[in-house]
Amino acid sequence: MAKIAIDSQAWQTVGMKTQTLNVNLTVELRRYVKDQVGTGRYQNQNEVVRDALRQMQQREIGQFERVFGDYPGAPQGEPGAHDAKAIRAAIKRHRDARRVKQAA
Repeated sequence: MAKIAIDSQAWQTVGMKTQTLNVNLTVELRRYVKDQVGTGRYQNQNEVVRDALRQMQQREIGQFERVFGDYPGAPQGEPGAHDAKAIRAAIKRHRDARRVKQAA
């Protein structure tokens, strides 16, 4: 069981491995988070933040699918281990080529 802290308040989570992340919010965002809990929509402040992050992930996936969804050969679904290896290899090729160019 791990603890998440927001403004020095620790919340325990059940069943999922979590790590502590301290976040600084504007007064308006802090008030919004508190209001969301106050309305009963969320049980605690951590749920508000986690839900916001999940929605950001879904929005990014949707944007990717809108741009590349009909593109032949576009990856489908979440990236897997094979995709991660290909991405790392492409980054390495790019960096190596840039180093060679800079050295010349």
